[in-house]
Amino acid sequence: MGALGADAGFESLRSRLSQTRWPVLPSLGEGARGLAPSIVEHYATEWDHWLQQKSHDGLGEHVDFRIAGTRVHAVRVRGSGRVPMLLLHGWPTSFLAFHRVIEPLRTLASEIVLASLPGFGTSTLPPGSWSITDSARALADAMRAMGHHRFLVHGQDWGSVVARAIAAVEPERVIGVHVSAGLRGFMAESADDEPAWSRLQRFAVDGGGYLQLQSRRPDSLAFALSDSPVGLLAWQLDKYQLWQAPLGDDFGLGTDFIVANATLYWLTASAGTSMRIYSMDAPDVDAAAGGVPTAVSVFGHGDFAARSVSSRANNLVAWYSHDSGGHVASLDSPAELVDDLTDFMNRIGADT
Repeated sequence: MGALGADAGFESLRSRLSQTRWPVLPSLGEGARGLAPSIVEHYATEWDHWLQQKSHDGLGEHVDFRIAGTRVHAVRVRGSGRVPMLLLHGWPTSFLAFHRVIEPLRTLASEIVLASLPGFGTSTLPPGSWSITDSARALADAMRAMGHHRFLVHGQDWGSVVARAIAAVEPERVIGVHVSAGLRGFMAESADDEPAWSRLQRFAVDGGGYLQLQSRRPDSLAFALSDSPVGLLAWQLDKYQLWQAPLGDDFGLGTDFIVANATLYWLTASAGTSMRIYSMDAPDVDAAAGGVPTAVSVFGHGDFAARSVSSRANNLVAWYSHDSGGHVASLDSPAELVDDLTDFMNRIGADT
């Protein structure tokens, strides 16, 4: 898993893990007010074991581009298909979230590009203001720098918002947009958008507090997440549990991904900058994304996309509904996600 580069920093991280100051919590039943301590302790131990491995497999060729005052990181994987495909992750994941779909997608795409959103990993945020549209333009420019003048884009979670924005700013270059765990422009907005609205309301009551914190006070939280690796790990695990606890002890994500992803955030000190995406200005939801053909996949847990909103705000040509899976479909439902992408490409003629 990973392509995290050299092991520099691993020993320092292991030392920090060994010095964890564990909280003293009231005995109200494990998990009554958040993550059970046993879950965090388990993954902290797994993290240390993972860091002791001699090597970690890479995903492809890593490249960096200087664009509009920021650095954009991407991983390039050659394929045998006809159309370049840009894959965009969300929070708190990373380009690593696509490792389970790379091989099957190589037969569909001429090249798969796994990009790190600005503010995530080694993709930086410049000083001053920055918006979702700025991220979209930077990623579109990065694709041009790689020689891809037309391409298909898939986004999950915040990647769905950026994917839609790319189609809005460069509609003539985007062949199609496919999303899972769709947010703005896809997510339920009112009681007219059932059943997604009821799912979203239950989520807001049970676990929506972090949305307010990361939207309004992310910099204060960044100090804690940047100073404590177990604190960072626990904050990420908490979201996985909120979204997809029914998918198993590893939340359907895999232990290797969970600890490799935490390592990437830790080594790049990007917890703070990644959370800025929650307060960035985004394109108007009511404006269709350039008329670009769009498809939405909805999975069983932690997915709040509504067909009514997706149809109104996009040129929706396909809707895929799954009872199984969760918020990070590229990891918890890779076969279904690839099937949906394949069908979408066939529908819009992107495979010819």
